Amino acid sequence: MVVTVIIAALYVFRPPILQFVDYKIYDEFMRQSPVGTKTNIPVIVDIDDESLNEFGQWPWPRYRMALLLAKITQAGALSTGLDILLAEPDRTSPHAIKESLRKELGVTIDFKGLPKGLMDNDQVLADVLSQGKYVLGFYFDFMDDEEVSAVKTECLVAPISIAQIKTGVSQPLDKLTLDAQGAICPLPELTRAAPRCGFYNSITDFDGVVRRVPLVISWQGKQYPSLALATLMRATGKKNIIAKTSMHGFESIRLGKTVIPVDAKGQMAVRYRGKGMQFPYYSARDILSGKVGAKELKNKIVFMGTSAAGLRDLRVTPFASDYPGVEVHATIIDNILTKDFILRPDWVPGLELLIVIIAGILTTILLTWTRTLLMVVPIAGLGGAIFFGSLFIFREHHTYLTPMYALITLGINFTMLTLIKFWKEEGQKKFLQATFSSYLAPELIDEMFSNREMPELGGEARIITAYFTDIQSFSTFSEKLTATQLVELLNEYLSVMTDILIDNKGTLDKYEGDAIIAFFGAPMDVPDNALRGCRVAVAMQNANNMLRDKWAKEKVLPSAPNRNTKGFPEEQWAPDEKWPKVVHNMRTRIGVNTGEIVVGNMGSAMRMNYTMMGDAVNLAARLEEGAKQFGIFNAVSHFTLEMDAEDENGKPCKVMDLVEARLIDNIQVVGKNEAVRIYELVAMKGGLTDEEKILFELFNKARKHYVNTEWDKAIELYKEAEKHERFTDIKVTPSEVFRLRAEEHKKNPPVPVGEDWDGVYRMTKK
Repeated sequence: MVVTVIIAALYVFRPPILQFVDYKIYDEFMRQSPVGTKTNIPVIVDIDDESLNEFGQWPWPRYRMALLLAKITQAGALSTGLDILLAEPDRTSPHAIKESLRKELGVTIDFKGLPKGLMDNDQVLADVLSQGKYVLGFYFDFMDDEEVSAVKTECLVAPISIAQIKTGVSQPLDKLTLDAQGAICPLPELTRAAPRCGFYNSITDFDGVVRRVPLVISWQGKQYPSLALATLMRATGKKNIIAKTSMHGFESIRLGKTVIPVDAKGQMAVRYRGKGMQFPYYSARDILSGKVGAKELKNKIVFMGTSAAGLRDLRVTPFASDYPGVEVHATIIDNILTKDFILRPDWVPGLELLIVIIAGILTTILLTWTRTLLMVVPIAGLGGAIFFGSLFIFREHHTYLTPMYALITLGINFTMLTLIKFWKEEGQKKFLQATFSSYLAPELIDEMFSNREMPELGGEARIITAYFTDIQSFSTFSEKLTATQLVELLNEYLSVMTDILIDNKGTLDKYEGDAIIAFFGAPMDVPDNALRGCRVAVAMQNANNMLRDKWAKEKVLPSAPNRNTKGFPEEQWAPDEKWPKVVHNMRTRIGVNTGEIVVGNMGSAMRMNYTMMGDAVNLAARLEEGAKQFGIFNAVSHFTLEMDAEDENGKPCKVMDLVEARLIDNIQVVGKNEAVRIYELVAMKGGLTDEEKILFELFNKARKHYVNTEWDKAIELYKEAEKHERFTDIKVTPSEVFRLRAEEHKKNPPVPVGEDWDGVYRMTKK
C-alpha cells in the first residue's frame, strides 16, 4: 500500500521524468489510432520555392500580398488566416524608396505616371484587408523581460468577446489562461483594416512536442484568440465564444453549437491527421497566375504560410519532427468542424487514480497471499489489459487514460513484494484504506474585487441604476410553443440581451422566466451608470428588432418535423415558417430608474446572492410594468435622465442631453408624495428619424396645452400626433392615451376652472 500511495502522489505531482514517459505513450497511442475523416475545408496557400523563383525573394512587396489575398477572396474562400507576421513597414514601397534615396544618397526621384494610391504598398494591402474576411497573425512573448517583451509599435489587435459561465467558484479568465508578457503585432494600418487577429504561438510541452494549442491567451487583462480560432470565427460569422469554467480552470469553450473540450488553461489537444501534407496545398504562384481559383478555393478556409527553404516554420508533433506549423492551424479547424476531439473529461483523473489504487491493492493482496511464481502470468495479463484497454478507449472513444501509473504500480509492487518474500522480511501488515470525505461548498457569487475574500452577508447603499426587462404578452408564446421551442427561443433572446448588458458593464442580477433583472454601478463603481442604462435600453430594442426580422425570415425544410405541434391555423403559424406570427412581433418592455439602492450579499450564511433592493428598485419594476399603459417600451424616470454625465468631449452635462426622450406623464404612485416624471426613451442623441422629430414636436406642444388645462387645443394636437406615432400595431399609443384623458378632463376637470394645475396624475391604486 505504501507503494500505491507513493505512486498516487507521483500521479498528482507528475515529476518530469514520468511525464516524459507518459507523453511518449500518448504519442504512440495517437500513431496507432485511425486519423479520422477530414473535412478538406481547410487548405493552405504555400509561398514555396517555385513562388519565390517566379516572383523574387521574400519578403514580397505588400502589393503582391494584396493581389494574392484579393484573388483568394475572389475565388470564394470563406476566410483567410495569415501565418505570417507583418510587423514592419514595406521598404519596397515607392514612397519608402524615394525617402531612402533622398536621405542616404541625396537623390530625389519622381515616380511619374504612378497613381498616388500605389505609392504606399502597406496602404494597398490595408485596402484589400478591409474588404474581406482576413485574419492577421501576431506573436505573444512570454519572456518576463521588459526590454525583450515590450511592444515596440502601437498594437490594435482586438480582443475576443467571451461569455464566462462559472460552475461554482471560478477565477476571472485572465487568471485561468496563459498570460503573455508582451506581443509583436501587425502594423497599425493593417490591423485597423483587419482588427480580428489571431496569435500563431504553438506552445510546446517540455519535450518540445506540440500536443495541445491554446485557443485563448490573456494579455493586459484581455483575452485574444488563436489564429485558427479567429479564422474559423471569421468564416462562420461568430462574434463571441462561451467559456465554461470551474474552480479547476477551463472546462470547455463553445463556438456556436460546437463544444470544444480544453484543459484547465484553455488548451485544445490536437488530433493530428498524419505526418504532414494532410491538407491541400496550393502554390501562391499558381493562384497569382490564375491556375488555381474558385474550383480549389471556393468555400474553403485558407491559411497562408511558407515552405520555402530557409523560411519554413516547422513543429515537432507525435507524427513528425518537421511538421509544417501552418498545418497545425488547419488541423485545429478540421478537428472543430468534424467535432473530432481528443477528450479528457473531468472524471478521467479520478478514474486513473482509482485504477492505480485498485491495481496496487489487487497486486498487494495477490502477492501477499499467493506464491510469486504463480502470479507472474496474471499480473502480466493485468498489465496488458490496462495498456491495451487504454489504447482501445483512445482509438474508439478518443479519450486518453494513461496506463503508465497503473503499470508502474504493478511493476513496483511485484518487484518490492517479491524481494520482501525472497529475503523473508515480510510480515503481517495492516493496510489502511483511505477515507474520502465529500464536502458541499457554499455557492459564492462572482467576486469582482482583487482581494478575493469570501463574500459576507450585508450590503451598502449606493446611487446606481436599476434595470428591468420583460417580454410583452409572454404567456401567448407559452401557449403556442412547446417547452423545447420556448427554451430555444428564450436562450437566443437572453444570450443576445445579456451580451449587450455585459458589454456595457452591467451586472446581471437574475433571470425570472423571460425577464432580465440587472443593475449598473455595482459591485464595480461605474460613474456613468445612468447613461449606460439608457444606452443598453436603446441597444436592446434595436437588437430585439433584428431578432424579430431574423425569426420572421427563418424557414423550415419540407422534410423537417412539424414544429406546429399544437395545430394552430396558418394565419397564426405558416407551415413553412420556423416560428409563429406572435414571435415575429415580439417586443420587450424596459424600465430604468436611478436612485439610492442597497446592494450586497443577501441570503443565508450557506447560500447567498449579490443583489439589490430598495424603493428605487421597486420604481424601476413599476416603470417596466406600467409602460404598457402608455403604449411605450422604454420607460425611464426623470431621476435617471437628470443624473450627471459627460459628452464625448468630456464636457459635463445631464443624461437627458445625450438621449432622445419625450415626457410621457407626471404621476404620483400610491404611498408616495413625490411625483415621478416618466419619459419614453427612443434613441441616443441625434438618432431620431424625421417622422419621430415631427411626433416629438406635436406631442410636446400637446403636453403644454394639456398641463395648462387647454383641453381642446391638447385634443387636436394629440389627434395629429397619433398619425405619427412610432408603433401602429399595438393596442394604445401615448397620443391616444392622453387624447382620451384630455377628453375625460374636459368633462371632469382635475381642478376647478381658473386654478393652476400641476399636471400630476395621481394614481388611486397600484
